[in-house]
Amino acid sequence: MIRKVKAKERKKAGNIYCDHCKPEKVHAVWRETRGYHEAGDFACDDHKHLIKEESADDGHMSEADYQTWGTL
Repeated sequence: MIRKVKAKERKKAGNIYCDHCKPEKVHAVWRETRGYHEAGDFACDDHKHLIKEESADDGHMSEADYQTWGTL
């Protein structure tokens, strides 16, 4: 899920830059929920489309799913 970087988050972390504008230091406005710089999860308005959204189905079952489907 892509969301905006909040002012409180920016203040706490210092400067958060777009992962796609390097070596220029352009402030990131958007981020993926998990937010890893190595994965390119932070972006400015121009590079928002480059953020790969996290899949809702990551291949892992929740505890409730395992109890229901894992024992069949």
